[in-house]
Amino acid sequence: MRITNSVMQERLLRNLQEQGAQYLRASDQVTTGLRNSKISDDPIAGSQVLASDTALRAVEQYRRSVTSVQSRQAAEETTLDQLGDLLSRAKELATAQGSSTGNATTRAATAVEVQSLIDQAISLGNLRFGNDYLFGGLATDAPPFQPNGTYVGTPTGRQAEVGDGILVDTVHSGEELLVTSGVLSSLTALRDALTANNPAGVLASGGPLDTAFNATQITLTEVGARTRNLELTTGSLTALQTALDAKRSAAAEIPLEEAMLNFSAIQTAMRAAYEATSRILQTSLTEYL
Repeated sequence: MRITNSVMQERLLRNLQEQGAQYLRASDQVTTGLRNSKISDDPIAGSQVLASDTALRAVEQYRRSVTSVQSRQAAEETTLDQLGDLLSRAKELATAQGSSTGNATTRAATAVEVQSLIDQAISLGNLRFGNDYLFGGLATDAPPFQPNGTYVGTPTGRQAEVGDGILVDTVHSGEELLVTSGVLSSLTALRDALTANNPAGVLASGGPLDTAFNATQITLTEVGARTRNLELTTGSLTALQTALDAKRSAAAEIPLEEAMLNFSAIQTAMRAAYEATSRILQTSLTEYL
């Protein structure tokens, strides 16, 4: 009989210890709003939280990358607008000085202005963005254009990762911006024709200037398309972040109402267990005596 009572007492005490642990956990849930205080409390939920945290950090990195690319594209858009203005001015000068109203003196003076336009275009090609030269392609630590307009950057621009395995072009290279577009060559041809007092050459430079202007507008359209795609990417990242936040919250957090109900139920069960244990132990002691 005494052995049976001893086993019963051990079981009762073990049950009280388990309920005590449940009580402490329920109390922590009410206080912290978290389902578990450590991963070992629920390894499956803990692994879900860790996976969500990893994914959320990646999403945040992608969002920063998108923001950086958007800023660079905004700078490129402004640059293209300015190049368009330079080319429009050059076309006005070519039209005026290619006519009979121009003469050697006015063409020489206009050649100086066109050289200024060339210098401005080169300066735009050497635009800095933070610590980088924006239009150097993959070479961002040195000016991509030499003073004479020679391009020394790489032919293609950089890419940025804005999603899992999703790479996007950031900005066009200086070669695309000023060389293949014909911006520098058309301005240079106009300057040389003005310097040579060649009205036919001045007038003929209008065609290449138009071609260069159209090229900048096409590039501007490409930048706009890239910007719109990034806006869609931002929306997708926001939706993904919302879904991950909800998944993490479901695994890591507990609503206050649920926590209070659990705590109340465990508190009631624990009180009943203490009372039952007290009666059983008291009865066992009486029988022993």
